[in-house]
Amino acid sequence: MPSRPLLALLLLLVLAAGCGDEKESPDSGGAGAPDGDAVQVEMKDILFVPEKVTARVGQTVVWTNQDDVEHDVKATKGADFESKALSKGDTFEAKLTKAGSIDYLCTIHPSQRGEITVE
Repeated sequence: MPSRPLLALLLLLVLAAGCGDEKESPDSGGAGAPDGDAVQVEMKDILFVPEKVTARVGQTVVWTNQDDVEHDVKATKGADFESKALSKGDTFEAKLTKAGSIDYLCTIHPSQRGEITVE
């Protein structure tokens, strides 16, 4: 049977292993990706702001509703994503998986349109 100091050391090692840095790599595009790596688009004044953005394959686009009315996001060309209706403060994320051009709109306000150029 191991001695008490050895058991204590093993316990400390197990606990220390669980306390590591859990940041995801910048190109992972997951929820833990650094804010600087995500492309931010706001929904305000019944517009996508900015209306046109450029991003890299693997990046995530995050839409945030800043309006008092609901919005959604639906790709119409170049990708396949669709959000639920988003209330003020809600966000929606889509990870970009291939190069090209993506057109999207708010189905609640069809004149509210945006474009993503993925390089």
